[in-house]
Amino acid sequence: MTTKARRQALRNRPYRAFAEDIDGILDGYGSRARVVQIWRQVDGTDDQWTYMGRLTPEECEIELLGVRFGGGWYRARIFGEWDRERRQETYLEQVTFGLDEYAWPMTEETRKRIWTQGQR
Repeated sequence: MTTKARRQALRNRPYRAFAEDIDGILDGYGSRARVVQIWRQVDGTDDQWTYMGRLTPEECEIELLGVRFGGGWYRARIFGEWDRERRQETYLEQVTFGLDEYAWPMTEETRKRIWTQGQR
């Protein structure tokens, strides 16, 4: 991405009260956000992330993510419309946020995904 493209992308980012406010960020993008990829950090390691899936922005509320996947550190990669020229979705932004592990214990679905991806 060129410097000019980076500046343009920063100008198009919605306002956020907190850097990790995934609900507010997705509301700010509105209909421009089409798909959100969710990744979960494996047991506090620095560089191991497990792919949790592709969700619609409506499915990415904090409470829904906590119930479905449990607590921990997450990355949400936000994508927009399909770019026909580049043959891929337009990357909008990546947001890192955490969910309390005591309020939302790790779910069976999360354990299974970590196991199948070989990140025990």
